[in-house]
Amino acid sequence: MPTIPKHWNYFLAVEAELVSCSRYVEFSKANFSCYSNEFAKLIVLAASEVDSIFQELCAHLEPNQKAEKIIEYYPILLAKYPLLTDCEVAIDRYQLTLQPWKDWDRLKRPDWWSKSYNKLKHERYANFSSATLEAALNATGAQFLALQLYHHATNNEYVSVDFSMRSALFGPRLPDTYKGGTFWSYGNPFAHLQSGI
Repeated sequence: MPTIPKHWNYFLAVEAELVSCSRYVEFSKANFSCYSNEFAKLIVLAASEVDSIFQELCAHLEPNQKAEKIIEYYPILLAKYPLLTDCEVAIDRYQLTLQPWKDWDRLKRPDWWSKSYNKLKHERYANFSSATLEAALNATGAQFLALQLYHHATNNEYVSVDFSMRSALFGPRLPDTYKGGTFWSYGNPFAHLQSGI
């Protein structure tokens, strides 16, 4: 039986709330700028979890370096995962592809982090319109990717869960997902970026 990823159940809880939003706002690029209290809550939940996972992951990868915020995670994570900023996750159900870490560099964070999460965390009332569907999808997609990296780094295996515990929305960019018996495995999240694929 596969090891259930440490952060998986929390991800499923956040994702379930995101899925429930689709009853009211269609997940499409045309609606990316829609904003709501629910999206604000989900952005803060997902991004806070990403922060926590990355802090643990960086401590695992470089135990002698102190990394406690996103600017400090960047050099550690990109040294280990140079394709991270190009990595994509797919939401096949809505024919969407996201790059949660696109445009992340030593000085700049992705928009969903700097313009949504940080602003909502510190001044939610003044920045309510930054609680968009696009930011919520990217924050939850980033959470999905972060826990995959953490699980692989700490267990030396890709995420594989019971079929009933699979993600309702997110998968790798290409059909690297496969079913085997009663388990659902996600495989290498960078497979679509590597040569020959």
